[in-house]
Amino acid sequence: MPDFGDIPNLEVLDLEGCIKLVQIDPSIGVLKKLYFLNLEDCKNLVNIPNNIFGLTSLKYLNLSGCPKLNKNPIPRQLKNLDSSESSSHSQSRTFSFYDYHEGLASCLSEIDISFCGLSQLPGAIGCLRQLESLNIAGNNFVTLPNLKELSNLEYLNLKHCKLLESLPQLPFPTFFDHMTKHKTTLKRMENYYWRKVGLIIFNCPKLGESEHCDSIAFLWMAQFIQARQQSSYDFCDKNRIDIVIPRSEIPIWFKNQSEGGSIRIELSTIMDNNCIGISFCVVFSVKPDQTEAQYSKIILQFLNSERNKSFFYHSIPTNIERDLIVVKSNHMCLCYIPMRPFFDKLKEIDQTHTHRDDIIMSASCWNYRSVALKFQHCGYRLVYEHDLQDFNLTMMHPGNLSTHKSKFLAIE
Repeated sequence: MPDFGDIPNLEVLDLEGCIKLVQIDPSIGVLKKLYFLNLEDCKNLVNIPNNIFGLTSLKYLNLSGCPKLNKNPIPRQLKNLDSSESSSHSQSRTFSFYDYHEGLASCLSEIDISFCGLSQLPGAIGCLRQLESLNIAGNNFVTLPNLKELSNLEYLNLKHCKLLESLPQLPFPTFFDHMTKHKTTLKRMENYYWRKVGLIIFNCPKLGESEHCDSIAFLWMAQFIQARQQSSYDFCDKNRIDIVIPRSEIPIWFKNQSEGGSIRIELSTIMDNNCIGISFCVVFSVKPDQTEAQYSKIILQFLNSERNKSFFYHSIPTNIERDLIVVKSNHMCLCYIPMRPFFDKLKEIDQTHTHRDDIIMSASCWNYRSVALKFQHCGYRLVYEHDLQDFNLTMMHPGNLSTHKSKFLAIE
């Protein structure tokens, strides 16, 4: 690894997949303009200098798939932990991550520390107030710290956390309230990662289905739709919200439901200008005994019913890997698609703009040697401007969700 002192103006450092990389030169601390650092799948990386966490421009940090970092001793900077926590840390293999750093807290917006073999997450990660995306999938957490102060958080991935027994307090996110402030950085980073919005709670067998999961999922979706309607920033058009939670039934909030993985949408019902988007959900489970399968991705495919021609695809951002599945429980995918990009694609195949043909939404597996999924139920709901009033009622009373369950969360 070279001396970074020769390139002090470096802004992007992408070392993904450098399997021979063992350590990062401490001179990285001079890169005060560095905003993007990707060390994903550097599987032999055993040490990163602490001054990385003092880089005051750093917004994106990816350490996914670096399991040997987990063997490092706890750094001196973990000063916010009490003595009992420090003792437990010293006896277990724990990720060498700052518990708190003022410079880091003021700028970092995305952290990916998935599949690092972590057993604990420092409680003070909840102090990273600018954090927008947190991927901690595939780790060995039993519990998680309180995250409710992360008001900018808009993506949380907990998939394959097989030992996780309970969800922490999660924030009621503001989503794009801060978008305008960061739009310059987002434009710079657009070529490096697709902006993710959503909540992924998949293959966490000790969690099971819970009203808490349902409540958080619907509140996040409601907040997202509201924020998107209020935002004038075009970058938002590339964002859709995707949620995966443990659940066996379609909520009654989805007025249109069908058995299996496909449903017909009457196109005439969505021509109203007040229709701002469509929310879809699919309940699925993994079929057992798949010796040849590898992994799957769920694709929602939209077809013109008369011409049988696809015009729109939506990929649920959860790979379903056979080797990582430990329980064949049911899960529900919940997504929201804004109307404008949906109609733009429809117009490409309907040159007459008559919109007389219905649409069929069909869920399917995708990828070579896919894990076979069983799609049990699906549904959709057209979202109108007046639905936002119901959302507002829920947002005004976040502490008393039971008052609004039957109307908004649709849990009988």
